[in-house]
Amino acid sequence: MKIYWNTLPPRIRAFLVFLLGFALMQVVFFSIDGSIKQVDILFGVYVGGFIVYFLARWGFFAIRVSLVLPNQEIAIYEKLRKNPGKRRFGPGEPAEFIDAKEADDELQPDDRVIGVNFNGEAAAYPFAALAIRETSNEEYDNTPVVITWSPVTYSARAFLAKANGKAINLGRHTHSVFNSPAMPDTNGSMFVQFIGQAVSGELAGWTLEQIPVTTTTWAAWKDAHPDTEVMSTDGGPEADIFENYYANDRNGVHNLKPIDNRLHGKEVVLGLDIKNEAKAYSYTAMIDDPIQEDELGRTPVVILLERSTSTASAFSRTVNGKTLNFKGKSKNPQRRTTETTDSGESELAAYEPWLVEDTLTGSTWRAISGECIEGELKGSQLEMLNGMTGFWYAWSRFYPNADLFDGLGSSAEK
Repeated sequence: MKIYWNTLPPRIRAFLVFLLGFALMQVVFFSIDGSIKQVDILFGVYVGGFIVYFLARWGFFAIRVSLVLPNQEIAIYEKLRKNPGKRRFGPGEPAEFIDAKEADDELQPDDRVIGVNFNGEAAAYPFAALAIRETSNEEYDNTPVVITWSPVTYSARAFLAKANGKAINLGRHTHSVFNSPAMPDTNGSMFVQFIGQAVSGELAGWTLEQIPVTTTTWAAWKDAHPDTEVMSTDGGPEADIFENYYANDRNGVHNLKPIDNRLHGKEVVLGLDIKNEAKAYSYTAMIDDPIQEDELGRTPVVILLERSTSTASAFSRTVNGKTLNFKGKSKNPQRRTTETTDSGESELAAYEPWLVEDTLTGSTWRAISGECIEGELKGSQLEMLNGMTGFWYAWSRFYPNADLFDGLGSSAEK
C-alpha cells in the first residue's frame, strides 16, 4: 500500500488527503448534532486545505523516485525535492583549461582542487570553478568522462560517461535526493550524484561506473602531477562561494540530520565500497591514525591521510602479487605552518609531500598519488581505489549499514 501511495502523482495524493480531512470533519459535526450545516462544510474545507498546506510544506506530497541504495536489494521511494530560490547559471561550456604555470597566477597553493589522473592524463578542477559549474563533460584519451562536484554533500565524483551503451552528458541540477544533486542528462534521465544512479527516464536504475578522484590542494596536486591541466577560474568567483556553508551546522539545503549519530553531520569521511562491502573513514579520526590498513571485499587496502593538506587517498596494498604494509617515513605535520618573511609578512611554508615506506622492501611511496619513487619497487604504482568523500549526514543515508572507522578501535602504525 505504501509503495502504491508513493507512486501516485502528488496532486492526486493531495486531493485524497483533502477529501479525507473534509470527510472526517463532517463525521465529527454529524455526530455532535445529527446534521451538517453550511458552516460545517466551510469549516471542513478549511481544515482539509490546512492539512494539505501543512503536509506540503513538510514535503509529504513531493515527487517520489525509486532508489536502490548501494548493496541493498529492495528499492525505496525517496523525495525528489526542488531547489529553493532562483536557479543560478554558471559560466558557459566548454570550460577553459590552462597549464600548471598559468594556474599559479589564478590559484593559491592551499586552494582546494579535485584531481583526476585517468588514461595517462591528469587534470585539476578547483572548487571555485566546479562549484558553480557542477559538472565537466570531457574526454580522457577518447574515453568520455564526467567530473562532478556537490558542495552541499562535499562529494567529488567522476564517472565513465556511458550508460546502457549510450553516451551521457550531465548538466546542472534543479532537484535533489537526500540533498545530492539529481543531474539531468541529454537522454531525459536524472542521475543522483552521490552514487551515480539514475532515478528517472529510460535509464532509471542504471548506475554509472566510477573512476578515482583526489580531493587535495593545488600545491599537492601540482607536486604529484607537474604536467597537469587545470580548469580555469576565469569568468567565475576567485574563491569557493560555499566556504561559509562548510563551516556552519546546516546539513544540506534541505536540512537532513544524519541517521547515524556516531559522527557530527558535517564531518567529512572517505568512503569505500568494494564488492558489496562498504566502510567510511573519518578524516578527524585519521588525524591521530593517518595510516589505516584494512580488508574490504577480500581486497587488502590502505587509506592514507596527508595531514598538512587534508588529503585522504585509498589504495590496494597488493603489488606484483605481494601484499604490502606501510609506515610513515617523512614528517606528516597536522597543518602547514606559516613563516615570517623579512618584511614581516606571514606566508605558508613550502609544500612537502608526505612519504610512506612499505615494510617488505623498504621502498618509498607518495601518500597522495601512490607512486613509488625510491627503492626496490621504484616506478611501481599502487592501484588507486574509488574513495568517495562526503559529509557524514549524506554518507549515512546512502550507506546506512556501512562500517565506520571513528578512531575508537585499533589503529595502524603511524
